[in-house]
Amino acid sequence: MSIDKKRFDVSAFLASLFFIFGTVLGIIRFALVLPTRTLPTASIINISADIGCMALGYVLFIVTVVDRSKNEENLNNYLLLLFTCFCSAFLDEICWIVDGKERYIYLNTVANTLYFMAAPVMAYLFWRYVISYLGLEQKKVRKFTIFLSIGLVVAILIRVLNPLFGYYFFVKPDGTYQRGSMYLLSNTYAYTAMLLTLILVFLARKKFKTHQVVTLYLYAFFPLAIGVFTVFTYGLSLSSPVIMLVLLLMYCILNVFQSRERSLSDRELQMASTIQGSMLPHVFPPFPDRHEFDLHASMNAAKEVGGDFYDFYMPDSDHLVITIADVSGKGVPAALMMMVTKTLLKNRGLTDFGDCAKILSMVNNQLCGANDLNMFVTVWIGILTISTGELVTSNAGHEYPALMRAGGEFELIKGRHSPPIGCVEDINYKIRTFKLNPGDIIYIYTDGVTDANNTDRKLFGEARLLEALNLPGDKDVVSINRRIKDCLNSYMEGAEQFDDITMLCLKYNGVNAKEEPEINDMKQLKVNADISELDNVLAFADTILEEVECPSKAQMQIDIAIEEIFVNIAHYAYPEGQGQATILIDADTEAKSVAITFEDEGIPYDPLKNEDPDITLSADDRPIGGLGIFMVKKSMDDMTYEYKDGKNRLTIKKSF
Repeated sequence: MSIDKKRFDVSAFLASLFFIFGTVLGIIRFALVLPTRTLPTASIINISADIGCMALGYVLFIVTVVDRSKNEENLNNYLLLLFTCFCSAFLDEICWIVDGKERYIYLNTVANTLYFMAAPVMAYLFWRYVISYLGLEQKKVRKFTIFLSIGLVVAILIRVLNPLFGYYFFVKPDGTYQRGSMYLLSNTYAYTAMLLTLILVFLARKKFKTHQVVTLYLYAFFPLAIGVFTVFTYGLSLSSPVIMLVLLLMYCILNVFQSRERSLSDRELQMASTIQGSMLPHVFPPFPDRHEFDLHASMNAAKEVGGDFYDFYMPDSDHLVITIADVSGKGVPAALMMMVTKTLLKNRGLTDFGDCAKILSMVNNQLCGANDLNMFVTVWIGILTISTGELVTSNAGHEYPALMRAGGEFELIKGRHSPPIGCVEDINYKIRTFKLNPGDIIYIYTDGVTDANNTDRKLFGEARLLEALNLPGDKDVVSINRRIKDCLNSYMEGAEQFDDITMLCLKYNGVNAKEEPEINDMKQLKVNADISELDNVLAFADTILEEVECPSKAQMQIDIAIEEIFVNIAHYAYPEGQGQATILIDADTEAKSVAITFEDEGIPYDPLKNEDPDITLSADDRPIGGLGIFMVKKSMDDMTYEYKDGKNRLTIKKSF
């Protein structure tokens, strides 16, 4: 459960006000009393202790505001507990300032009434803090929580009625506070709630470390001890400062320990995300020499790492295998399960690509034989015979694919699902065959697409998916995936993404598809002119540079140049909207050289017209801009620009 940022800020703001008011009132108290009579020792001790208590409480508030890493529900209860203790010290200070002053008799009564409410409220919040820290299910302690909630209401009502009857305290006509005949019963509820909480801690002690149990017991012991002490030493009220000190101890031992666990968990999630991302192919188009089909895939990982993956490969020159899958569960286990499943499916697909049902059956048995975590995987797999357009598919509990016939609209292809793999051994998976004609497109995805929530917790759903797929616009695979992603972002309207959003789009062009003319036999990559595509561009370039055995130093210089130029295109080429950029690479192994051309249809701009910056000047005296292009020119052997056929064409060359 996340903590609302405003709740933190409001609490800190109120704490600041109370601290300022309390300090000012304390100073006024000293200023008014000192000229007339000697300040009583009890007043000096109590007012000083209350100011110190509020100062410590203020510091703890600031720490919790700054430390955003802990967002558990128990921190909410800790903040409320801290704030109540702060208010208690503030009210106690007011009581000591106005005590004995007849003209403040009503303020004295109100302040003491509210002060007496603090003890039962803090006892109840301590109960809530402990059960949330333990992570207990509400139903296990529901009866006790209801009992304590009712008791809290009764305790507060009794205190509200106290000014009428004076059984806990009363203020004499001269403005002096006096304990009532039933004063000793005023903490009955607080001690009962504390006792129940400590019993709960004892019963659940196996969930705590020894130092944590001791800390929670100290929270109960010290206020109890100081309460007993003040019964016999009237004139000292040190409960709030003592409780604040114990709250500091609780924060240092309990919440800081919890923060360390969260850091470890975050590292695990980061590792899982790295595993997940490194296993997926990122270079598109993946087979630039094959024009019989176009293929593009993407995965947008959620904050909580899942186990989505996609894959595609050609086991021979006439077959293409495409796969998309979703592992149950989250975190590192799901990431590892994803890695194992993807590897098994590909290994089996490379040898048994004639039968996708057999692939699923074999991998299913392998997973069932060593699946102690009882995780399962939904899988959609298809094997395309490129020469004929025949697509044989098998669905193991996955989402329905969407198919668009050339010139038509996307429709969901529904049918009976087979069970996911990893559940039950010896399942005979069913196959379904489609005949793809030139221009047909198939779109497959995970449930992160259809289950995406908006701020009203309504699902995106299959109907909206079809509506988005059939929106007017380009029908190339990159544009389709981009359009779905944009529709999802618009629908979610800032709502948190809870699951990975993974999609793969395949367009069949047919064996007679004409090859697009290449420029000097260059390999090319066409992407959206968006900074998020930078990793794909660099991966595309690095793959080619490694093939021609480009030295690491030259490769690093080229990567820096690519990043500088592509980022400029992404930021400035299309000021009124999104566009595309094409990267063409011509690497010559014999000549040990590479030429990289960047094309975009954005506003005409020749970066070479600008004068080189004077690097002898200081950063403050040198005009902003131009340094990046200057560095590219210095690190490359040649750099040229032309604007032709409505396109900017910037070429860099490097010999290695």
